[in-house]
Amino acid sequence: YLLLFIGLIFIQKNRQFQSLFKVNKKVSWLISGFSLFMLQLSLDQGQFLSGIIAQYGMKGLWLVWCGIIGSFVIPLVFAPLWQKMNFITDNQFLLFRFPGRSGRMLHLFRAVYVGGLVVSLSLCFHLLGFSRVLQTYFGLSDNLAICYSGVILCLYSLKNAFGLKFKIDALNAVIYLSCLILIFISVWQVSDGWDSMYAYFDKYPEKKSLLPADNDQAGWFILFVFIGIQWWSCNLFDGGGPEMARFTSVKNKKQAVSSGLLAVVFSVILSFFIIAHILFILGVSDASTNQELSYVQSVFNVVPVAFKSFLLLGFFVMFISVSESVLIWGTSFLTIDAYKEYLNPTASEKKIRFISYFSMVFLTSLAVVFAVQIDNMQSLIKLSFSIAAGVAPVYILRWIWFRINAWSQLSAMFSSGFFTLLYPMFHDLLPFKKFPMEESRILVVTLLTTAVWLLVTFLTPNQSDSVYLKMMPIIESRKRFVKRFVLALLFGALLTGGVSIIWWKILL
Repeated sequence: YLLLFIGLIFIQKNRQFQSLFKVNKKVSWLISGFSLFMLQLSLDQGQFLSGIIAQYGMKGLWLVWCGIIGSFVIPLVFAPLWQKMNFITDNQFLLFRFPGRSGRMLHLFRAVYVGGLVVSLSLCFHLLGFSRVLQTYFGLSDNLAICYSGVILCLYSLKNAFGLKFKIDALNAVIYLSCLILIFISVWQVSDGWDSMYAYFDKYPEKKSLLPADNDQAGWFILFVFIGIQWWSCNLFDGGGPEMARFTSVKNKKQAVSSGLLAVVFSVILSFFIIAHILFILGVSDASTNQELSYVQSVFNVVPVAFKSFLLLGFFVMFISVSESVLIWGTSFLTIDAYKEYLNPTASEKKIRFISYFSMVFLTSLAVVFAVQIDNMQSLIKLSFSIAAGVAPVYILRWIWFRINAWSQLSAMFSSGFFTLLYPMFHDLLPFKKFPMEESRILVVTLLTTAVWLLVTFLTPNQSDSVYLKMMPIIESRKRFVKRFVLALLFGALLTGGVSIIWWKILL
Protein backbone atom coordinates (compact mmCIF):
# COMPACT_ATOMS: atom_id res chain seq x y z
CA TYR A 1 0.00 0.00 0.00
CA LEU A 2 2.76 2.45 0.92
CA LEU A 3 4.76 1.63 -2.22
CA LEU A 4 1.68 2.21 -4.36
CA PHE A 5 1.00 5.47 -2.59
CA ILE A 6 4.59 6.74 -2.98
CA GLY A 7 4.56 5.80 -6.65
CA LEU A 8 1.38 7.78 -7.26
CA ILE A 9 2.90 10.79 -5.50
CA PHE A 10 5.91 10.82 -7.86
CA ILE A 11 3.59 10.53 -10.86
CA GLN A 12 1.67 13.58 -9.66
CA LYS A 13 4.67 15.62 -8.45
CA ASN A 14 4.55 18.24 -11.20
CA ARG A 15 0.94 19.27 -10.60
CA GLN A 16 0.21 22.91 -9.73
CA PHE A 17 -0.29 23.89 -6.10
CA GLN A 18 -4.01 24.53 -6.63
CA SER A 19 -4.48 20.79 -7.06
CA LEU A 20 -3.89 20.52 -3.32
CA PHE A 21 -7.33 22.08 -2.82
CA LYS A 22 -9.19 21.43 -6.08
CA VAL A 23 -9.17 18.90 -8.91
CA ASN A 24 -7.84 20.10 -12.26
CA LYS A 25 -9.82 17.46 -14.15
CA LYS A 26 -13.42 16.50 -13.37
CA VAL A 27 -13.95 13.05 -11.87
CA SER A 28 -16.76 10.51 -12.05
CA TRP A 29 -19.69 10.94 -9.66
CA LEU A 30 -18.97 7.42 -8.40
CA ILE A 31 -15.43 8.38 -7.38
CA SER A 32 -16.70 11.61 -5.83
CA GLY A 33 -19.48 9.73 -4.03
CA PHE A 34 -17.13 7.15 -2.54
CA SER A 35 -14.76 9.93 -1.45
CA LEU A 36 -17.69 11.69 0.22
CA PHE A 37 -18.71 8.41 1.84
CA MET A 38 -15.19 7.98 3.22
CA LEU A 39 -15.32 11.52 4.58
CA GLN A 40 -18.52 10.80 6.49
CA LEU A 41 -17.68 7.31 7.72
CA SER A 42 -14.64 5.87 9.45
CA LEU A 43 -13.69 3.08 11.81
CA ASP A 44 -13.40 5.73 14.54
CA GLN A 45 -17.18 5.49 14.64
CA GLY A 46 -16.83 1.96 15.99
CA GLN A 47 -15.12 3.36 19.08
CA PHE A 48 -17.53 6.27 19.35
CA LEU A 49 -20.70 4.18 18.99
CA SER A 50 -19.34 1.49 21.27
CA GLY A 51 -18.88 4.08 24.00
CA ILE A 52 -22.41 5.44 23.49
CA ILE A 53 -24.09 2.02 23.68
CA ALA A 54 -22.01 1.01 26.71
CA GLN A 55 -23.01 4.18 28.58
CA TYR A 56 -26.59 4.83 27.46
CA GLY A 57 -27.72 1.69 25.67
CA MET A 58 -29.49 1.72 22.33
CA LYS A 59 -31.39 4.91 23.17
CA GLY A 60 -28.06 6.76 23.05
CA LEU A 61 -27.90 6.12 19.31
CA TRP A 62 -30.46 8.89 18.77
CA LEU A 63 -27.42 11.16 18.97
CA VAL A 64 -26.49 9.71 15.56
CA TRP A 65 -29.89 8.81 14.14
CA CYS A 66 -31.27 12.33 14.51
CA GLY A 67 -28.69 13.46 11.96
CA ILE A 68 -30.40 11.28 9.34
CA ILE A 69 -33.35 13.71 9.34
CA GLY A 70 -31.31 16.24 7.40
CA SER A 71 -29.19 13.78 5.43
CA PHE A 72 -30.95 14.43 2.11
CA VAL A 73 -30.81 18.22 2.36
CA ILE A 74 -27.23 18.58 1.18
CA PRO A 75 -27.48 16.21 -1.83
CA LEU A 76 -30.87 17.43 -3.06
CA VAL A 77 -30.68 21.14 -2.22
CA PHE A 78 -27.11 22.38 -1.87
CA ALA A 79 -24.92 20.01 -3.90
CA PRO A 80 -26.08 21.44 -7.27
CA LEU A 81 -25.67 25.01 -5.99
CA TRP A 82 -22.06 24.44 -4.90
CA GLN A 83 -21.30 22.70 -8.18
CA LYS A 84 -22.68 25.68 -10.05
CA MET A 85 -20.54 28.24 -8.19
CA ASN A 86 -17.35 26.12 -8.30
CA PHE A 87 -15.33 27.89 -5.57
CA ILE A 88 -11.94 26.67 -4.36
CA THR A 89 -13.12 26.96 -0.73
CA ASP A 90 -16.62 27.34 0.65
CA ASN A 91 -15.36 30.38 2.56
CA GLN A 92 -15.13 32.26 -0.74
CA PHE A 93 -18.93 32.14 -0.83
CA LEU A 94 -18.92 34.75 1.94
CA LEU A 95 -17.27 37.34 -0.31
CA PHE A 96 -19.92 36.58 -2.93
CA ARG A 97 -22.91 36.57 -0.57
CA PHE A 98 -22.05 39.41 1.83
CA PRO A 99 -21.04 42.72 0.19
CA GLY A 100 -18.79 45.39 1.65
CA ARG A 101 -16.32 45.57 4.48
CA SER A 102 -18.43 43.46 6.82
CA GLY A 103 -18.31 40.58 4.35
CA ARG A 104 -14.52 40.69 4.27
CA MET A 105 -14.37 40.80 8.07
CA LEU A 106 -16.55 37.69 8.26
CA HIS A 107 -14.48 36.02 5.56
CA LEU A 108 -11.24 36.58 7.48
CA PHE A 109 -12.74 35.67 10.86
CA ARG A 110 -14.17 32.38 9.63
CA ALA A 111 -10.93 31.53 7.80
CA VAL A 112 -9.00 31.77 11.07
CA TYR A 113 -11.69 30.54 13.48
CA VAL A 114 -12.88 27.53 11.47
CA GLY A 115 -9.60 26.87 9.68
CA GLY A 116 -7.78 26.95 13.00
CA LEU A 117 -9.91 26.05 16.03
CA VAL A 118 -12.82 24.08 14.55
CA VAL A 119 -10.65 22.02 12.21
CA SER A 120 -8.21 21.26 15.02
CA LEU A 121 -11.05 19.96 17.21
CA SER A 122 -12.28 17.79 14.35
CA LEU A 123 -8.77 16.43 13.74
CA CYS A 124 -8.49 15.76 17.46
CA PHE A 125 -11.37 13.28 17.20
CA HIS A 126 -9.64 11.21 14.52
CA LEU A 127 -6.18 11.46 16.07
CA LEU A 128 -7.61 10.13 19.30
CA GLY A 129 -9.28 7.24 17.48
CA PHE A 130 -6.19 6.13 15.56
CA SER A 131 -3.91 6.61 18.56
CA ARG A 132 -5.86 3.88 20.33
CA VAL A 133 -5.15 1.57 17.42
CA LEU A 134 -1.41 2.27 17.71
CA GLN A 135 -1.65 1.99 21.49
CA THR A 136 -3.22 -1.47 21.19
CA TYR A 137 -1.19 -2.84 18.27
CA PHE A 138 2.27 -1.61 19.31
CA GLY A 139 1.81 -1.32 23.08
CA LEU A 140 2.47 2.44 23.16
CA SER A 141 1.43 4.85 25.88
CA ASP A 142 -1.65 6.93 25.08
CA ASN A 143 0.15 10.28 24.71
CA LEU A 144 2.99 8.80 22.65
CA ALA A 145 0.46 7.13 20.35
CA ILE A 146 -1.29 10.48 19.84
CA CYS A 147 2.02 12.14 18.91
CA TYR A 148 2.87 9.35 16.45
CA SER A 149 -0.58 9.73 14.88
CA GLY A 150 0.09 13.43 14.37
CA VAL A 151 3.49 12.79 12.79
CA ILE A 152 1.99 10.21 10.42
CA LEU A 153 -0.71 12.66 9.34
CA CYS A 154 1.85 15.40 8.67
CA LEU A 155 4.06 13.09 6.59
CA TYR A 156 1.13 11.68 4.63
CA SER A 157 -0.12 15.15 3.76
CA LEU A 158 3.09 16.17 2.00
CA LYS A 159 1.74 15.05 -1.35
CA ASN A 160 0.39 17.79 -3.60
CA ALA A 161 -2.54 16.47 -5.62
CA PHE A 162 -6.20 16.68 -4.65
CA GLY A 163 -7.17 14.61 -7.68
CA LEU A 164 -4.92 11.84 -6.38
CA LYS A 165 -6.80 11.89 -3.09
CA PHE A 166 -10.06 10.94 -4.83
CA LYS A 167 -8.43 7.85 -6.33
CA ILE A 168 -6.87 6.86 -3.03
CA ASP A 169 -10.20 7.38 -1.24
CA ALA A 170 -11.82 4.92 -3.64
CA LEU A 171 -9.05 2.40 -2.86
CA ASN A 172 -9.50 3.06 0.85
CA ALA A 173 -13.23 2.44 0.55
CA VAL A 174 -12.52 -1.07 -0.73
CA ILE A 175 -10.09 -1.68 2.14
CA TYR A 176 -12.64 -0.34 4.64
CA LEU A 177 -15.40 -2.63 3.41
CA SER A 178 -13.00 -5.60 3.43
CA CYS A 179 -12.00 -4.87 7.02
CA LEU A 180 -15.60 -4.51 8.12
CA ILE A 181 -16.41 -7.90 6.57
CA LEU A 182 -13.30 -9.40 8.22
CA ILE A 183 -14.31 -8.08 11.65
CA PHE A 184 -17.91 -9.23 11.24
CA ILE A 185 -16.91 -12.77 10.21
CA SER A 186 -14.27 -13.00 12.96
CA VAL A 187 -16.70 -11.96 15.69
CA TRP A 188 -19.31 -14.34 14.31
CA GLN A 189 -16.87 -17.26 14.48
CA VAL A 190 -15.86 -16.68 18.11
CA SER A 191 -19.45 -16.20 19.22
CA ASP A 192 -22.75 -18.05 18.98
CA GLY A 193 -23.99 -16.35 15.83
CA TRP A 194 -26.96 -14.02 16.07
CA ASP A 195 -27.54 -14.99 19.70
CA SER A 196 -24.34 -13.18 20.67
CA MET A 197 -25.80 -9.90 19.51
CA TYR A 198 -28.29 -10.22 22.37
CA ALA A 199 -25.73 -11.46 24.93
CA TYR A 200 -24.90 -7.91 25.94
CA PHE A 201 -28.56 -7.17 26.63
CA ASP A 202 -28.87 -10.35 28.67
CA LYS A 203 -26.32 -8.80 31.04
CA TYR A 204 -27.76 -5.28 30.79
CA PRO A 205 -31.45 -5.60 29.83
CA GLU A 206 -32.12 -1.92 30.61
CA LYS A 207 -29.91 -0.93 27.66
CA LYS A 208 -31.99 -2.73 25.05
CA SER A 209 -34.79 -0.19 24.76
CA LEU A 210 -34.73 2.52 22.13
CA LEU A 211 -36.61 4.86 24.48
CA PRO A 212 -35.91 5.95 28.07
CA ALA A 213 -37.87 4.47 30.96
CA ASP A 214 -41.07 6.30 31.94
CA ASN A 215 -39.50 7.71 35.11
CA ASP A 216 -36.20 8.64 33.46
CA GLN A 217 -36.59 12.42 33.19
CA ALA A 218 -32.96 12.97 32.24
CA GLY A 219 -33.23 10.38 29.47
CA TRP A 220 -36.34 12.00 28.01
CA PHE A 221 -34.67 15.41 28.18
CA ILE A 222 -31.65 14.07 26.27
CA LEU A 223 -33.96 12.50 23.67
CA PHE A 224 -35.82 15.80 23.29
CA VAL A 225 -32.54 17.67 22.70
CA PHE A 226 -31.38 15.11 20.12
CA ILE A 227 -34.61 14.90 18.11
CA GLY A 228 -36.05 18.36 18.72
CA ILE A 229 -33.00 20.62 18.58
CA GLN A 230 -29.64 19.08 17.75
CA TRP A 231 -30.31 17.90 14.18
CA TRP A 232 -31.28 21.37 12.92
CA SER A 233 -29.33 23.56 15.33
CA CYS A 234 -25.95 21.79 15.20
CA ASN A 235 -25.99 19.29 12.31
CA LEU A 236 -27.92 20.76 9.41
CA PHE A 237 -25.39 22.90 7.55
CA ASP A 238 -25.43 23.67 3.85
CA GLY A 239 -22.78 21.27 2.58
CA GLY A 240 -19.81 23.62 2.73
CA GLY A 241 -16.51 22.42 4.11
CA PRO A 242 -14.77 19.28 2.81
CA GLU A 243 -18.02 18.15 1.18
CA MET A 244 -18.06 21.12 -1.21
CA ALA A 245 -14.89 19.98 -2.97
CA ARG A 246 -16.61 16.69 -3.84
CA PHE A 247 -19.53 18.51 -5.44
CA THR A 248 -17.35 20.88 -7.49
CA SER A 249 -15.18 17.99 -8.70
CA VAL A 250 -17.90 16.45 -10.90
CA LYS A 251 -19.06 17.54 -14.34
CA ASN A 252 -22.57 18.86 -13.69
CA LYS A 253 -25.29 19.44 -11.10
CA LYS A 254 -26.95 16.08 -11.69
CA GLN A 255 -23.71 14.26 -10.90
CA ALA A 256 -23.27 16.37 -7.77
CA VAL A 257 -26.69 15.19 -6.55
CA SER A 258 -25.85 11.58 -7.43
CA SER A 259 -22.54 11.64 -5.55
CA GLY A 260 -24.25 13.04 -2.45
CA LEU A 261 -27.05 10.47 -2.55
CA LEU A 262 -24.55 7.63 -3.02
CA ALA A 263 -22.79 8.61 0.20
CA VAL A 264 -26.08 8.79 2.13
CA VAL A 265 -27.32 5.40 0.90
CA PHE A 266 -24.03 3.61 1.63
CA SER A 267 -23.75 5.21 5.06
CA VAL A 268 -27.26 4.19 6.13
CA ILE A 269 -26.97 0.61 4.83
CA LEU A 270 -23.57 0.04 6.44
CA SER A 271 -24.74 1.59 9.72
CA PHE A 272 -26.73 -1.59 10.41
CA PHE A 273 -23.63 -3.76 10.06
CA ILE A 274 -21.52 -1.34 12.09
CA ILE A 275 -23.97 -1.31 15.01
CA ALA A 276 -24.49 -5.07 14.75
CA HIS A 277 -20.78 -5.87 14.97
CA ILE A 278 -20.45 -3.49 17.94
CA LEU A 279 -23.21 -5.42 19.74
CA PHE A 280 -21.38 -8.66 18.95
CA ILE A 281 -18.17 -7.26 20.41
CA LEU A 282 -19.90 -5.92 23.52
CA GLY A 283 -21.37 -9.37 24.03
CA VAL A 284 -18.02 -11.21 23.92
CA SER A 285 -15.73 -8.61 25.53
CA ASP A 286 -15.12 -7.82 29.16
CA ALA A 287 -16.31 -4.59 30.74
CA SER A 288 -13.81 -1.76 30.61
CA THR A 289 -13.50 1.66 32.19
CA ASN A 290 -12.91 3.00 28.67
CA GLN A 291 -15.23 1.16 26.29
CA GLU A 292 -13.89 3.08 23.30
CA LEU A 293 -10.41 1.66 23.90
CA SER A 294 -11.89 -1.73 24.77
CA TYR A 295 -13.54 -1.83 21.34
CA VAL A 296 -10.16 -1.62 19.59
CA GLN A 297 -8.64 -4.23 21.88
CA SER A 298 -11.58 -6.59 21.33
CA VAL A 299 -11.41 -6.24 17.55
CA PHE A 300 -7.72 -7.18 17.48
CA ASN A 301 -8.39 -10.06 19.88
CA VAL A 302 -11.07 -11.69 17.72
CA VAL A 303 -9.40 -11.26 14.32
CA PRO A 304 -7.04 -14.14 13.37
CA VAL A 305 -3.35 -13.37 13.77
CA ALA A 306 -2.72 -13.69 10.02
CA PHE A 307 -5.11 -10.77 9.34
CA LYS A 308 -4.13 -8.39 12.13
CA SER A 309 -1.69 -6.43 9.97
CA PHE A 310 -4.41 -6.01 7.32
CA LEU A 311 -6.77 -4.80 10.05
CA LEU A 312 -4.14 -2.26 11.10
CA LEU A 313 -4.05 -1.04 7.49
CA GLY A 314 -7.84 -0.79 7.54
CA PHE A 315 -7.78 1.42 10.61
CA PHE A 316 -5.01 3.49 9.04
CA VAL A 317 -6.76 4.20 5.74
CA MET A 318 -9.95 5.23 7.54
CA PHE A 319 -8.02 7.57 9.77
CA ILE A 320 -6.00 9.09 6.97
CA SER A 321 -8.91 9.51 4.52
CA VAL A 322 -11.03 11.54 6.90
CA SER A 323 -8.20 13.38 8.67
CA GLU A 324 -6.53 14.45 5.45
CA SER A 325 -9.81 15.78 4.05
CA VAL A 326 -10.41 17.86 7.17
CA LEU A 327 -6.77 18.98 7.22
CA ILE A 328 -6.87 20.10 3.57
CA TRP A 329 -10.08 22.00 4.28
CA GLY A 330 -8.54 23.88 7.21
CA THR A 331 -5.31 24.49 5.31
CA SER A 332 -7.20 25.96 2.35
CA PHE A 333 -8.83 28.46 4.71
CA LEU A 334 -5.55 29.55 6.26
CA THR A 335 -3.65 29.57 2.96
CA ILE A 336 -6.10 30.75 0.29
CA ASP A 337 -8.62 32.72 2.36
CA ALA A 338 -6.34 34.25 4.99
CA TYR A 339 -2.71 34.39 3.80
CA LYS A 340 -3.16 34.90 0.06
CA GLU A 341 -6.29 37.09 0.27
CA TYR A 342 -5.10 39.48 3.00
CA LEU A 343 -1.40 39.09 3.76
CA ASN A 344 0.30 38.40 0.44
CA PRO A 345 -1.98 38.57 -2.65
CA THR A 346 1.01 38.32 -5.00
CA ALA A 347 2.51 35.24 -3.33
CA SER A 348 4.23 32.86 -5.71
CA GLU A 349 3.20 29.24 -6.19
CA LYS A 350 6.25 28.10 -4.26
CA LYS A 351 5.41 30.39 -1.36
CA ILE A 352 1.79 29.22 -1.27
CA ARG A 353 2.91 25.61 -1.24
CA PHE A 354 5.25 26.29 1.70
CA ILE A 355 2.52 28.10 3.67
CA SER A 356 0.06 25.27 3.02
CA TYR A 357 2.46 22.65 4.40
CA PHE A 358 3.33 24.85 7.36
CA SER A 359 -0.41 25.24 8.07
CA MET A 360 -0.85 21.46 7.99
CA VAL A 361 1.89 20.99 10.57
CA PHE A 362 0.45 23.77 12.73
CA LEU A 363 -3.11 22.41 12.67
CA THR A 364 -1.97 18.87 13.37
CA SER A 365 0.20 20.03 16.28
CA LEU A 366 -2.72 21.98 17.74
CA ALA A 367 -4.95 18.90 17.38
CA VAL A 368 -2.35 16.80 19.20
CA VAL A 369 -2.36 19.29 22.10
CA PHE A 370 -6.15 19.04 22.28
CA ALA A 371 -6.16 15.25 21.97
CA VAL A 372 -3.93 14.65 25.00
CA GLN A 373 -6.50 16.54 27.10
CA ILE A 374 -9.53 14.49 25.95
CA ASP A 375 -10.69 11.35 27.75
CA ASN A 376 -13.40 10.19 25.34
CA MET A 377 -14.82 10.98 21.91
CA GLN A 378 -18.35 11.45 23.16
CA SER A 379 -17.53 14.53 25.24
CA LEU A 380 -15.54 15.98 22.34
CA ILE A 381 -18.30 15.60 19.78
CA LYS A 382 -20.88 17.06 22.19
CA LEU A 383 -18.56 20.04 22.68
CA SER A 384 -18.42 20.43 18.90
CA PHE A 385 -22.21 20.30 18.74
CA SER A 386 -22.42 23.06 21.34
CA ILE A 387 -19.96 25.28 19.48
CA ALA A 388 -22.18 24.94 16.40
CA ALA A 389 -25.49 25.29 18.29
CA GLY A 390 -27.74 27.96 16.79
CA VAL A 391 -25.32 28.67 13.92
CA ALA A 392 -26.59 26.10 11.42
CA PRO A 393 -29.91 27.92 10.71
CA VAL A 394 -27.95 30.98 9.52
CA TYR A 395 -26.09 28.83 6.99
CA ILE A 396 -29.39 27.53 5.62
CA LEU A 397 -31.44 30.73 5.68
CA ARG A 398 -28.75 32.95 4.15
CA TRP A 399 -29.47 31.33 0.77
CA ILE A 400 -33.07 32.60 0.62
CA TRP A 401 -33.50 35.23 3.37
CA PHE A 402 -31.45 38.11 2.01
CA ARG A 403 -32.00 40.29 5.09
CA ILE A 404 -29.33 38.14 6.78
CA ASN A 405 -26.00 39.96 6.51
CA ALA A 406 -22.39 39.37 7.49
CA TRP A 407 -23.02 40.62 11.01
CA SER A 408 -25.73 37.97 11.42
CA GLN A 409 -23.36 35.08 10.72
CA LEU A 410 -20.46 36.70 12.57
CA SER A 411 -22.56 37.24 15.71
CA ALA A 412 -23.90 33.68 15.54
CA MET A 413 -20.43 32.12 15.30
CA PHE A 414 -19.01 34.30 18.05
CA SER A 415 -22.02 33.84 20.35
CA SER A 416 -22.11 30.05 20.13
CA GLY A 417 -18.43 29.77 21.05
CA PHE A 418 -18.71 32.35 23.83
CA PHE A 419 -21.82 30.82 25.42
CA THR A 420 -20.33 27.32 25.12
CA LEU A 421 -17.31 28.35 27.18
CA LEU A 422 -19.41 30.33 29.65
CA TYR A 423 -22.21 27.84 30.24
CA PRO A 424 -20.50 25.40 32.69
CA MET A 425 -20.11 28.24 35.20
CA PHE A 426 -23.89 28.86 35.27
CA HIS A 427 -25.35 25.38 34.76
CA ASP A 428 -26.09 24.86 38.48
CA LEU A 429 -27.91 28.19 38.64
CA LEU A 430 -30.33 27.42 35.80
CA PRO A 431 -33.59 25.39 35.76
CA PHE A 432 -31.76 22.72 33.72
CA LYS A 433 -29.34 21.86 36.54
CA LYS A 434 -31.10 18.52 37.18
CA PHE A 435 -30.41 17.46 33.58
CA PRO A 436 -27.03 16.47 32.02
CA MET A 437 -24.81 19.49 31.46
CA GLU A 438 -23.77 18.75 27.86
CA GLU A 439 -27.31 18.37 26.50
CA SER A 440 -28.54 21.33 28.56
CA ARG A 441 -25.73 23.41 27.07
CA ILE A 442 -26.86 22.60 23.53
CA LEU A 443 -30.40 23.78 24.35
CA VAL A 444 -29.36 26.99 26.12
CA VAL A 445 -26.65 27.92 23.61
CA THR A 446 -29.12 27.38 20.75
CA LEU A 447 -31.67 29.73 22.33
CA LEU A 448 -29.14 32.44 23.22
CA THR A 449 -27.28 32.28 19.91
CA THR A 450 -30.51 32.43 17.90
CA ALA A 451 -31.72 35.43 19.90
CA VAL A 452 -28.41 37.23 19.36
CA TRP A 453 -28.13 36.75 15.59
CA LEU A 454 -31.79 37.61 14.99
CA LEU A 455 -31.41 40.81 17.02
CA VAL A 456 -28.21 41.73 15.20
CA THR A 457 -29.86 41.04 11.83
CA PHE A 458 -32.57 43.65 12.41
CA LEU A 459 -30.28 46.21 14.04
CA THR A 460 -27.68 46.27 11.23
CA PRO A 461 -27.96 47.66 7.68
CA ASN A 462 -30.25 45.96 5.19
CA GLN A 463 -28.34 44.91 2.05
CA SER A 464 -31.04 42.63 0.68
CA ASP A 465 -31.50 44.51 -2.61
CA SER A 466 -27.90 44.05 -3.78
CA VAL A 467 -27.79 40.49 -2.44
CA TYR A 468 -30.99 39.63 -4.31
CA LEU A 469 -29.42 40.47 -7.66
CA LYS A 470 -26.48 38.11 -7.01
CA MET A 471 -28.27 35.21 -5.32
CA MET A 472 -31.38 34.77 -7.45
CA PRO A 473 -29.47 33.58 -10.55
CA ILE A 474 -27.88 30.94 -8.30
CA ILE A 475 -30.98 29.59 -6.53
CA GLU A 476 -33.26 30.44 -9.50
CA SER A 477 -36.43 30.36 -7.38
CA ARG A 478 -37.10 30.64 -3.65
CA LYS A 479 -40.22 28.55 -4.02
CA ARG A 480 -38.27 25.79 -5.74
CA PHE A 481 -35.58 25.96 -3.06
CA VAL A 482 -38.12 25.64 -0.22
CA LYS A 483 -39.95 22.82 -2.02
CA ARG A 484 -36.74 20.80 -2.38
CA PHE A 485 -35.79 21.55 1.20
CA VAL A 486 -39.12 20.33 2.60
CA LEU A 487 -39.03 17.25 0.37
CA ALA A 488 -35.50 16.44 1.56
CA LEU A 489 -36.57 16.75 5.20
CA LEU A 490 -39.55 14.49 4.53
CA PHE A 491 -37.27 11.83 3.01
CA GLY A 492 -34.92 12.17 5.97
CA ALA A 493 -37.71 11.89 8.54
CA LEU A 494 -39.09 8.78 6.81
CA LEU A 495 -35.62 7.23 6.69
CA THR A 496 -35.02 8.02 10.37
CA GLY A 497 -38.32 6.41 11.28
CA GLY A 498 -37.50 3.42 9.10
CA VAL A 499 -34.10 2.89 10.71
CA SER A 500 -35.53 3.09 14.23
CA ILE A 501 -38.42 0.71 13.38
CA ILE A 502 -36.04 -1.84 11.87
CA TRP A 503 -33.88 -1.78 15.01
CA TRP A 504 -36.99 -2.03 17.20
CA LYS A 505 -37.98 -5.16 15.25
CA ILE A 506 -34.46 -6.61 15.49
CA LEU A 507 -34.33 -6.10 19.24
CA LEU A 508 -37.79 -7.53 19.98
